[in-house]
Amino acid sequence: MAPPVLIIFLPVALWLFLKQKTTAVLLILCFIAGALVIGTREYGLKRSDIASFADKKISITIVASIRTDPKLGIPKEMMGIIRPATTTALISVISFSVRGKKFFTHLPMRLTTQERITYLPGTVFSSRGIIYSSAEKKVAGLFVARGSLSVLHGAGMIGRIAGSIRSRFREIAIRAGGASGALIPGLVLGDTSLESHAFSNEMVAAGLTHLTAVSGENFAIIAAFMGWLLQWFFRSLRVRLLVSSIVLVGFIVLVRPSPSVLRATVMVAVLILGRARGVKSSGIPALALAVGLLILIDPFEAIDPGFALSVVATAGILLFASPLAQWFNGYLHNLRFAQLLAIPLSANLLCTPIAIAISGQFTLMSLPSNLLVEPMVAPITIVGFVAALFTSTSPGLAYLLVLSQKPFAAEIVWVAHACSRVPVVRLSGGFLGAGIGILATMMVWIAIRWGSWA
Repeated sequence: MAPPVLIIFLPVALWLFLKQKTTAVLLILCFIAGALVIGTREYGLKRSDIASFADKKISITIVASIRTDPKLGIPKEMMGIIRPATTTALISVISFSVRGKKFFTHLPMRLTTQERITYLPGTVFSSRGIIYSSAEKKVAGLFVARGSLSVLHGAGMIGRIAGSIRSRFREIAIRAGGASGALIPGLVLGDTSLESHAFSNEMVAAGLTHLTAVSGENFAIIAAFMGWLLQWFFRSLRVRLLVSSIVLVGFIVLVRPSPSVLRATVMVAVLILGRARGVKSSGIPALALAVGLLILIDPFEAIDPGFALSVVATAGILLFASPLAQWFNGYLHNLRFAQLLAIPLSANLLCTPIAIAISGQFTLMSLPSNLLVEPMVAPITIVGFVAALFTSTSPGLAYLLVLSQKPFAAEIVWVAHACSRVPVVRLSGGFLGAGIGILATMMVWIAIRWGSWA
């Protein structure tokens, strides 16, 4: 273990052993279990049959299924030569053939091809190419396709329906036009294909990168909206919960199951089951269950920055939103406005150390920008979701609904553009940056608590 890790880990471990021995033992067992699961999975990927052909420049024919939406990159300059943009996607290899021998497997790989493809997840194809080793830990290697891909069969019926809705919604957003029109499909359905790289960079600089695609926040908004809507149609709580569950499953299929959406799914599922059984479920145990289940299913989520930011943002809201709202209310004497301030601040408190560790920079505009755009997120998510459902039956109505949300999206674009112009504070990344972020967060929290005690 690296010395910087020990500097952070040992004081925390010592404090836990002195104050909370049971918690310390449980955490150690969780660390051991997590290390074993990740180590076993990584060993299996790197020692697989297909990985043994990496970097040997041997031509291999694979049969694989698309797991994620193909994403077109940008042209790159290497040694004065402009290399054309490539398309990448996560695939699951079903079989591969080398020198007349065929092997059957089920391993994730990263596909890259110079062909511009728009296949739906679930599409099965064959291709010839070369395998290279990859720094990406959750894949067995990088498959570079040589030539075109041959489709063996398309996605299933559910995948085709979801793909059709996403495609028609994208066309409506193009008609709406502008960066605001491009943002709506990303925020509602997770379709970021219309968002430019310049706009994505502005959102990152403004601390709004979580709005460029669907997150757990959107899922929670849809769940709350369904809970409110169904009370006017069904008196039975169990019926409302059943209908909400069906709609939410459809929403997951429509937006694609990203880590943050899956985490929110498990959390909401636990809460729904608790309400159906008449048990008051707490948010923190539900979050812990969601994290544990998802890491057991895919242990590499534990080292995914997006997943970590999603989890700590949710934990921050669950732990600190209520105390912060009470503290703000003591000065503002307006509970609703105090809650509006408390939610983004509580999420940013715990996200800051991880964000600094990843980027090595801290933006002072993260909190103001989130406060300004927070009221816009819910209407865009709800109205946009309803519009997506009408894209097939009533595209005119869907277009009007999307158009009604363009001013809210334009507000987000304007805030991102303005806040991204403010210089950021450059810090060290990695563990040192995380330590600085943790120290700053603790100082803010102590100041707030000191103010409440005074």
